[in-house]
Amino acid sequence: MAFHSRSASRQSRRPTRLGATLAIVLGLVLGFAGCGFEVQTLQPYTAADGVSTDVGGVKVRNLMILSKSEGSGFLSGSLYAPQADSLTAVSGTPLKADGTDGQPLTITLGGPVTLDAGQLTVLTDEAAITVQSADLQPGLEAKLELTFSKAGTLTITVPVVDANQPGYSTVSPGASSASPSS
Repeated sequence: MAFHSRSASRQSRRPTRLGATLAIVLGLVLGFAGCGFEVQTLQPYTAADGVSTDVGGVKVRNLMILSKSEGSGFLSGSLYAPQADSLTAVSGTPLKADGTDGQPLTITLGGPVTLDAGQLTVLTDEAAITVQSADLQPGLEAKLELTFSKAGTLTITVPVVDANQPGYSTVSPGASSASPSS
């Protein structure tokens, strides 16, 4: 009889072990189901208000228009070139709230912005690239075309950021002798 009770005891443990094993396997399957190659956490992300891209070896980082009042602003961002280059022209158009093009930007670029090889160039330190248009408004965007002497031309859509916000209120364009480029 003792043998019979051990056998019954073993049989009653089997469903418990089977249930525990199934729970573990199910947990692993569900846990690994979210793993993949195109998940958001594997995508590059720039923790900044501006946009970043590359053109012909030049790295454009955190590019935006800072605007302290409607209708005017200045370019902010950083440029890095592994080989010497220069930003020779900037042109563009603000985008209206409905996504259509506004009046073209009048952009003042005080001559080419020199990019020394292997050195970071901060636009607000090196050049006063100012922009104006009746349709330029913080909170919207603008299409810009940047022309580099060696890297070529880059067309990019950048945000127009309110420069009166605490993080930007002390930023101002660098001093340079400026003349309109478009």
